[in-house]
Amino acid sequence: MALEVVRADPAGNITLLVTGPVPPPLRPRAAVALMEAHGGEQVGFLTPPRQGGQIHLEMMGGEFCGNAARAAGYWAARAAGVQGMAAVAVEVSGAAELVTVRADTQKGTAQADMPLPLEAVQWRGQPAARFPGIVHALCSPPVPEAARARELARELAADFGAGAAGLMYLDRGEGFLQPVVYVRDTDTLFFESSCASGSAAVAFLLARAGRESAAWELRQPGGAILARAEYSDRVLRRLTIGGSVRIQEIFRARIEL
Repeated sequence: MALEVVRADPAGNITLLVTGPVPPPLRPRAAVALMEAHGGEQVGFLTPPRQGGQIHLEMMGGEFCGNAARAAGYWAARAAGVQGMAAVAVEVSGAAELVTVRADTQKGTAQADMPLPLEAVQWRGQPAARFPGIVHALCSPPVPEAARARELARELAADFGAGAAGLMYLDRGEGFLQPVVYVRDTDTLFFESSCASGSAAVAFLLARAGRESAAWELRQPGGAILARAEYSDRVLRRLTIGGSVRIQEIFRARIEL
């Protein structure tokens, strides 16, 4: 199978965007083959919009991914020839509503309005946030080794029936976040360079006690993400994440399925 692929770099979280059609049953295997051959931490498939958006993004495991949404919106603006700011309505797997991405093709940045969490929960004594398609737990360092992290993330996903699960290891004193993300359908685990939905979850969980608007610049291995939780009358109204986006290359890949 020959695929047209855009390699995007949203805050170091390398994302492969497949721009041509791939039958849904083949997407998990295609994603694994692409990552094995070409690197990257995740794969998204761009398909025709279905809900009034400008672009539709289907992630490799049907999960929601904020960084991939930022990358897709940025790519759509660039592909349309936009010079400067553009607001792109992105349909994303795992999200019931359109995600607005504000891309600046001159500055190389994109901000996304994130879906609001379904609920805040406790998971094994740790605060967690359940979003459509993914659940994130806010954890304290140290970060476990890969085998233990996979075991924990699998259990987190299973406990909430989620397609993906994130373990967000936050050093509050240093403001440093190590995201560890597991995707059930591809059985893949990554110590990610950055995680947008995880950053949004962290902002939500940190702001929840005071129920007042607050923002955090969360430094991560691949770059920083600015995550903001906005409250009004002590009710969460908006979650946004933003940071850099670069298009590294556009290439044609041949994979065996």
